[in-house]
Amino acid sequence: MKGYVVAGVVLEVAMVVTGHYVQAVLLLSGSLGVGIPFLLGLLYGAGRKLTVKEASTDGFLIGAVGAFVGVLVSILLGDQAWPLLTFAPVASGVTGLLGAVIGRLVPGAR
Repeated sequence: MKGYVVAGVVLEVAMVVTGHYVQAVLLLSGSLGVGIPFLLGLLYGAGRKLTVKEASTDGFLIGAVGAFVGVLVSILLGDQAWPLLTFAPVASGVTGLLGAVIGRLVPGAR
């Protein structure tokens, strides 16, 4: 799971830094911010034999950690406000969870 968390952090920070310089990416940051953990969760869930509990917990962490770091960087760059730090990691955690559980259900995966 650690590799997926690292990938989430790297992708979220790359999105935030790109969004700092490219307005179109900044405008899509909400969608991308939950899309990245969903995709990573999906790949994680499809690549392993997991229980629903494992997929849920790990998927949530994959999404939430990356979002927390990404939002923190965005706040420090002046692109977002502090209150986003309370909502975004939860939303990304839930989408990571959903991705992992759906990935777990993919027939023929693993």
